[in-house]
Amino acid sequence: MRALIAGVGLVLASSTSVRADGCPTSTVDIADWPVVRSARVPGFTFRLPRSFTRDSAVTAREAAPSARWSDGARARFALSHPSTGAAPAQLPSAEGATSSRCDTSVGGATATIVTYADGATAYIVQAHIRWPDGEAVEVRADAPSRAHVELLIAALRTIRRAGA
Repeated sequence: MRALIAGVGLVLASSTSVRADGCPTSTVDIADWPVVRSARVPGFTFRLPRSFTRDSAVTAREAAPSARWSDGARARFALSHPSTGAAPAQLPSAEGATSSRCDTSVGGATATIVTYADGATAYIVQAHIRWPDGEAVEVRADAPSRAHVELLIAALRTIRRAGA
């Protein structure tokens, strides 16, 4: 019986790979993703899958410089650059069964990443990424599937300040 319990524990531990910082590790290969920049949010680069194209739509409620990309499967990725010292947008709580929240390092910055389901076929990824000098970016992305969530999280983990 003990051997069975130990075996089940090993299977569970190996099937869920979690980093020491609490964020799941990514198995997405980003090697062939192009580096993306935006004149609307200068000073930052990241990688996105080739299926994403720039979305030039701007909404009136955008308080900070923002750039958007989307793909044919209805996945969207938005990067915003609030002014230094501005209070970050409120991240949702991660209390539901389909929610997660973790803190990690992204390009020398501290990132808080929240993911959650929004209905049966929509998934949301939100993140605050803040560098030690106070500069920050915010990400809001949505996806029609769990597979797209993995792509979006992999993309936000590639965000870097230009020249850093």
